[in-house]
Amino acid sequence: MSKNLVIIADDEAATRDVLAEIVEQEGLQALGFENGKPALEALHDHADEVMLVISDIKMPVMNGIEFIRQARKSFPETPFVIASGYGTKNDIITTLKLGALDYLEKPFRIKDVREIIQKIKQVLYETQQKIELYHYLEGKKICFKITNDIKLVHALVNELIQEIKKIGGKALQPELTGIRMALHEALVNAIEHGNLELSSSLKETPHYLEEMEKRITESPYADRQVLVETTITPTSFTCEITDEGPGFDWRSLPDPRDPENLFKPHGRGIILMANYFDRMTFNEQGNSIKMEKNLIPEETTP
Repeated sequence: MSKNLVIIADDEAATRDVLAEIVEQEGLQALGFENGKPALEALHDHADEVMLVISDIKMPVMNGIEFIRQARKSFPETPFVIASGYGTKNDIITTLKLGALDYLEKPFRIKDVREIIQKIKQVLYETQQKIELYHYLEGKKICFKITNDIKLVHALVNELIQEIKKIGGKALQPELTGIRMALHEALVNAIEHGNLELSSSLKETPHYLEEMEKRITESPYADRQVLVETTITPTSFTCEITDEGPGFDWRSLPDPRDPENLFKPHGRGIILMANYFDRMTFNEQGNSIKMEKNLIPEETTP
């Protein structure tokens, strides 16, 4: 379903009529409301059709600030443009912080309204083209080499999840949280246990953080990095994480799929990885882990 509907919320009927006329001249449809409450209901009813929302700030019942605040909870990607009269600059700043894309100052010029609508139409068109392009993607390889800065882990995992979402589609959505947690555990393990050689037993003591901060700045630990190599196709996601530590005997790990091992003090990260990915293997040295995930859910027998 194409997005060709513009919702207009303004308590002045004349303003709604002028905006509706401009919208229709741009080849779009318009729905006008006198405050944010019915406009929000219309947004819920026509979410798949709405290209843009234009809302005044000062309105009875539900003003523009509350309208955009409520709408952002369910429709964070719907573009909002705020219209406001003189003397409400602080309110405009508030709506921009809440996610408004642009603003119009009353009395607005028809030219400004048209330019904003055309700009948003172009952005939506480019987004749709990118989505369609990804249908033809055979595969994508992404490589990172990061330092032992734990703060980088969160940003890197977010980037990988976004790539999986773009290529793997919505079918994998229920499993993304688990994949995110497993990637996070694998990267943290590579830094703390691999490069910094911090043992699991040390993690149970109050000196763990102090020792970690010390090793981050001293040789040979400080010079080591973590290589992250990922390959994403429409059907699979593979991530290989390699640290520069001495490795470990992965054969001595407890079976991660055995429920009896769930609450043992060590190996929690391995258990998460093994259960959120379809396949997990180590290299001979034990300093590299390869995790593979099917991006097309396997059919289950009823």
